[in-house]
Amino acid sequence: MSHRNILILGASYGSLLGVKLALAGHGVRLVCLPAEASLINTSGAVVRLPVKGREGLVEVNSQNLPGDLAAGGTEAFDPAS
Repeated sequence: MSHRNILILGASYGSLLGVKLALAGHGVRLVCLPAEASLINTSGAVVRLPVKGREGLVEVNSQNLPGDLAAGGTEAFDPAS
């Protein structure tokens, strides 16, 4: 599978999809509010997922994935690139 660049509008539910895509090695850009973008770019997007056969939830931070995830406002990214 080839690397893709993906633009997601909204970080609320978009961060879950974004982290899963970054886990698969893709480049993900989240368009969101400035405060959300700052937090995501500083600390990463953290999601907690159930994994079959494991107790509790597994925490995944976007800063530790093969792909990259970045966030910004409506003017931060060029959809054509």
